[in-house]
Amino acid sequence: MFSFISIEFGLSFIAFFCLYWLLGSKPKLQNLLLLCTSYLIVYLCGKIQALIALLLFTVFIYATSVRIVHAAKPRIWLITAIICTILNLALWKYFDFFRTSVSYGLDSLKLSSDWLSGIILPLGLSYYSFQAISYLVSLYQQRCHNQPAGKVFTLPGLALHLAFFPTITAGPIARAYDARGLTDIYKQACGMATQIYTPQPRRILAPTLALCLIVMALMKNWWLSGWVADNWVDPVFANPMQYHSLEILAAIYGYTVQLFFNFSGYSDLMIAIGLLLGFRLPVNFRAPLLAHNIREFWLRWHISLSTWIRDYIYIPLGGGRHGMARTQLNLLIAMALSGIWHGTGWHFLIWGLLHAAGMILLNLGDWLYSRLRHCELNKARDGLSKSSRPAKIISIVVTVHFVCFCFIFFRAPTLNDALLLLHALFYNNINVPLSTNPFYFFSLLLLAWILYPFLAKFTNMLYKRADSLPRYRLILPLLLLVVLVLICAPTGIPGFIYANF
Repeated sequence: MFSFISIEFGLSFIAFFCLYWLLGSKPKLQNLLLLCTSYLIVYLCGKIQALIALLLFTVFIYATSVRIVHAAKPRIWLITAIICTILNLALWKYFDFFRTSVSYGLDSLKLSSDWLSGIILPLGLSYYSFQAISYLVSLYQQRCHNQPAGKVFTLPGLALHLAFFPTITAGPIARAYDARGLTDIYKQACGMATQIYTPQPRRILAPTLALCLIVMALMKNWWLSGWVADNWVDPVFANPMQYHSLEILAAIYGYTVQLFFNFSGYSDLMIAIGLLLGFRLPVNFRAPLLAHNIREFWLRWHISLSTWIRDYIYIPLGGGRHGMARTQLNLLIAMALSGIWHGTGWHFLIWGLLHAAGMILLNLGDWLYSRLRHCELNKARDGLSKSSRPAKIISIVVTVHFVCFCFIFFRAPTLNDALLLLHALFYNNINVPLSTNPFYFFSLLLLAWILYPFLAKFTNMLYKRADSLPRYRLILPLLLLVVLVLICAPTGIPGFIYANF
């Protein structure tokens, strides 16, 4: 599969970058070049099937958007489009669930079923489906709820928004219009419609920061994520019964770190590419492993997904407007659907339900605290973490361990595999020799966790000084870091884990 951290992409992007900025005075031509390039990348990654699926979907969404803007009953068109989008998403995502049954049915009718093996999930389906729903809902709200009107996409503009290559494979889930909680490196709203239809010539944004983010992405994804996966995670999850409990614990911690490096690294890379092309994409991670409770974790982790779930599942269900009990039910449904979206197995549903249970217990604790202290619920929130510095550290440690535990079900291929790993975790401490040195890995994790707050502050400092960073003095240090990555990185290019979702 085409990779954004390959040498081939790097060289191709340099050529594209030069051509793109030769058209710098003509944003419309830049948009056309971006659209053609995005569709080419979709073809290279997903072949003709993914290209046709994206093209047909884009035409459908555009036709529906026109009806929402002009029809007498826009609600009917909105509901129809959402249902069709969800059915299309479900058909592709869960086709493997029905593949065997369909194959048996065709065989019984003496029809060929060989073509079923060629049906795979189209590239970026989840990302552009979510973006389409967001766009259509925004159009409906602008018309019927007297919200400020934004720019309505033409067919080419919508095609670029949905296929924009820095977001279609790795996210973030970009919105057509500004959204609460979804901000760029400057902590400003970053709707795509105004950026696509800019009347002024674009300019390269924060070039030094972009280069820093690219190097950080290579370190996270190519080196650190690959090293953790190859040495501590994949072997243990593949056969947990042959490993000691401490090695299994190291693998559980390791997977959370691997996923964070992999996903946040790709997000950093996409933000950097966007900046180099004159686009501001939303920041998807803001130091999530420093969250002091599970609610704050979701405000920091995969922010574009968590805000999408909030705006298009949780709030439409009623949000927190109908009492304490209904609020918790809405949370439960939203997180359960989030789990189901990730895959068909029971383990994904359990992962979502565990996060829902964590947030519900947190909300109940806040409610109980407000009753005992006779204060408003908003003031009772985060009472433990606000009480003292040691309490905040304890809150962070508990949150990280809860997240690591939940990711067991996220990483395991099936529910039985997750239960088998938990069994090995609790019972493989006797008569099972150590084949690696987990204490070495625990020491590295502890050191990384101690340094993590300083690295997060350093990243925020880079964001704040994005436009004033020196353009030439950092070139040599960044090149040295790239050389270090090339020396230390495992063989091969690691895949993007979330591409499977």
